[in-house]
Amino acid sequence: MRSADRTAFDVALPLVLPELVVEPTAAQVFMFSAATWNRHHIHYSRDAAVREGHADIVLQRALLGNVFARHAQAWLGTAGSVRRLAWKVVASALPGQALRCNGVVSGAAADVLPGAADGSAPGDGEPRAPGPRLRYEAALQDDAGRTVATAEGVLCIHGPW
Repeated sequence: MRSADRTAFDVALPLVLPELVVEPTAAQVFMFSAATWNRHHIHYSRDAAVREGHADIVLQRALLGNVFARHAQAWLGTAGSVRRLAWKVVASALPGQALRCNGVVSGAAADVLPGAADGSAPGDGEPRAPGPRLRYEAALQDDAGRTVATAEGVLCIHGPW
């Protein structure tokens, strides 16, 4: 149930988010490299990737992070935003494989992610948007069910829920 109060969030937590499935193509991996100025050859040359021990070209770390951001934002819609997001890649992901992103909003969150060197809150020096902060945790798995990356973040509810 969504509340008309911009600062209230009356959904029972933890809340399992809907799964997001993406299947990046080799062309998308190439274009992501071009758009982000990532010139590492393992993202566009199969021969170079194989020489470095990969089965094929590999998805960029930032592209995997983009999947987590899309997953969280799809759930938030216009009612909120991804405030902080950190992810760790634990295995290579290849184009042409379905990647399944599953996550949970586990409860209230401080505006700080664990491991922040200075303990500062995101957006220091920026106006703080009203509304609750929620902890986001997710994992990305490939076709074989192998975990490719994990993520944690802070989501901000700033619109009517």
